Amino acid sequence: MTQSRDTTSPTERLAAGDRQAFADLYDRLAARMFRAALTMAGSMPEAEDVVQDVFVELARSRHRLPGIADLEAYIFTMLHHAIGRRQRRRGVERRAVDRIAADLAAAGRLVQEPASPTDDELAAAVARLPAPQRDVVALKIDGGLTFAEIATVLGTNINTAAGRYRAAVDKLRAALTPPEAAR
Repeated sequence: MTQSRDTTSPTERLAAGDRQAFADLYDRLAARMFRAALTMAGSMPEAEDVVQDVFVELARSRHRLPGIADLEAYIFTMLHHAIGRRQRRRGVERRAVDRIAADLAAAGRLVQEPASPTDDELAAAVARLPAPQRDVVALKIDGGLTFAEIATVLGTNINTAAGRYRAAVDKLRAALTPPEAAR
C-alpha cells in the first residue's frame, strides 16, 4: 500500500486559507520580521503592531499569493510598506500635536518638559540614519535578507542596497567610536 504525499506548496496552502500553513509561516518569520520592524520603526509596540498587521493583511489578501515567486521577499516588502504607512500617519499626527502645543504655548498654558535621553546608543545611532539606510540595516541584520532580496523588497538594485548598507555601517562606526579612539 502506498501513501499519498501532499504536493501542495506552502504558498498554495496559504492561498487556500490553511491555518496551519499560516502558523508555520508565522513561526518561521515572525522573529526576523519583528527585529527588522523594530529597527525600522524604533519602538517595540510599533514593531509588534506592524508584524501583526502584515500577517492580518497577508491572510486577507491570500488570493494574491499563488503568483508570488519569492514569498519571504513579498512579506518583507509588505512589512516595509506597512512601516512607511505608519510613519507617514505618525508624521501627520505629530504635526497636529505640534500645532496644538504651539497654540497652547502661545497662550501660556503649556510647560515644556525636557526630553529624556535614550540609554541605548546603538538604537539612537540607528534611529539617526536616513530611512533608506536604516531600512537596509534592518532588513540585512534583523531580517537576515541578502542584498538581492533587500533590493527586491525596496524596489532598487543590488548595488544600491549594498551601498546604502556600507554607508550606514560607516555612519554607525563614526557615531559609536569614542573621540579619543578615533585619533
